Amino acid sequence: MTAYLLIVISQLFLITSCEKETEEPLNLSSKIEKKVLGIAKDKNIPSLELTITTEQDVISFNYNHKEVEKQSIYGIGSTTKFLSSILIFKLIEDEKLKIDDKVIDYVDLTQPITGIENVTVKNLLNHTSGLSDYTKNSGWITSVMNNNAPKTFEEKILLINGATENSDSFSYSNTNYLFLEKIVETIVGESYEVAFNNFYSANNLSDIKMGIDENGLQAFFGQTEQASPDVSDWREYFGFDGGAYTDTKTLDEFLTKLFRDKSILKSSTISEMENWIAMEPMTIPIGNGIISEYGNGIMKLTYDEQEYIGHFGSTLKYQSMAFYNTKKNISISITTNCSGRYFNNVFFQEIIPAILDEL
Repeated sequence: MTAYLLIVISQLFLITSCEKETEEPLNLSSKIEKKVLGIAKDKNIPSLELTITTEQDVISFNYNHKEVEKQSIYGIGSTTKFLSSILIFKLIEDEKLKIDDKVIDYVDLTQPITGIENVTVKNLLNHTSGLSDYTKNSGWITSVMNNNAPKTFEEKILLINGATENSDSFSYSNTNYLFLEKIVETIVGESYEVAFNNFYSANNLSDIKMGIDENGLQAFFGQTEQASPDVSDWREYFGFDGGAYTDTKTLDEFLTKLFRDKSILKSSTISEMENWIAMEPMTIPIGNGIISEYGNGIMKLTYDEQEYIGHFGSTLKYQSMAFYNTKKNISISITTNCSGRYFNNVFFQEIIPAILDEL
């Protein structure tokens, strides 16, 4: 992947010096804002938006590098899986789908996949299907960079292996959520994008959308700290696996409706989503914390003996997180328009820990 990215020559987002910070009151809101903005400026984050709600306060701010255009909506990458799983579980609540239903009862394949006959909805939700990840195919990365990435289910499936491997063991794969798209389309009789958008609009969250026009949105890919190519023209064409766009205030509202108000799903349904399995060997370190367990469309983050549930997202263009601490009633939502090894490390090992240390 690195070799491909070295080819990219575009408008560069360059290193600049940081402005001197002014003194602020040492309350929780100003502490977090000062720390996060300090990292954003020092590490040359292009744009960042954050919303945190605690029982005492709402912390909301954004940062925009002076060379980058302001934007009010971000791609949230795999945090979309969390949102998509909520739609799936609503169908289960409404008895239109069962978690142990077989995938082949809903999806017609144009080419055979050995072992698919044993895969269930639950296997898709918690990444135990054994289906290989189409985005790990080098052909997919090349196609994104050449602006001819596959758009349809059928085109993407051509990039996966013809057989499931190590079924029932955790192996994170975007392909799982492609099949969930097709299942939803079969049940509701409309495209997965329409079904997704209608669901969130019906829950008064219409600013969570899929299938938007990306023209005018900027994104950057940084493998090193020296400079980051503008990759705004890349199109990844994600769906349930990573194609939603929104802002952090709306994500915060979503977390509140889901976990505090219980107005989207029943408590018993959320408990079913929290059927945790080990993510070995793909654990994700977050500063002194770790994500080592996956449920049915959600992750568990353990940090300083506190547990947060939700999901992270990272594409070639964006990063995001949406997590909730049920014991403290704290919701955290963050989005950025940058990715790549350098920015990923800043996001996971500097920005997120800086926030969690204060909570």
